[in-house]
Amino acid sequence: MPETPMFPEPQRTLITTRKEYLDAVQQMLAAANRQLRVFDPDLSELDFNSRSTVAELRRILSGGRAHQVRIALHNVEYVSKHSPRLIELMSMFPSGIHIFRTEGEAARVQDRFVIADETHLVRRPVAAQGRGTVLRDDPQEGNSMVLRFEEIWASSVSAVSPTQAGL
Repeated sequence: MPETPMFPEPQRTLITTRKEYLDAVQQMLAAANRQLRVFDPDLSELDFNSRSTVAELRRILSGGRAHQVRIALHNVEYVSKHSPRLIELMSMFPSGIHIFRTEGEAARVQDRFVIADETHLVRRPVAAQGRGTVLRDDPQEGNSMVLRFEEIWASSVSAVSPTQAGL
């Protein structure tokens, strides 16, 4: 009898359109149980203010104090002006969701990606282009992208607050 692997085989899918990327981001939201890491120019394309996306983020954050959503953006203006549901969620989970703005070297990074629980991710190497990759059940590539995110995060500052005063 053949042995059943302990872990699922990693799956890689190429994407070529913006719609495929947006669909893959929604899949990452659904796949995340503990952590979601997002790196994007400004979130304007990802619909993070929709009821369904905010519900997925709330589901992730409701799992416990160790559950986190971290978002690093080059520009936070869109979120500040057009994402009241996301900002309200920040007030409900002040230690669980953080939105930072990139600075220095991180501000010049050209790709965009979403990582769910360190094993699933979608990435577009050039943010303005549609081509990219979806990886599922790939802890090795996931860990590599988590390290990349952490470097970007370390070169970023807190930039969106649930209060208008920014306190």
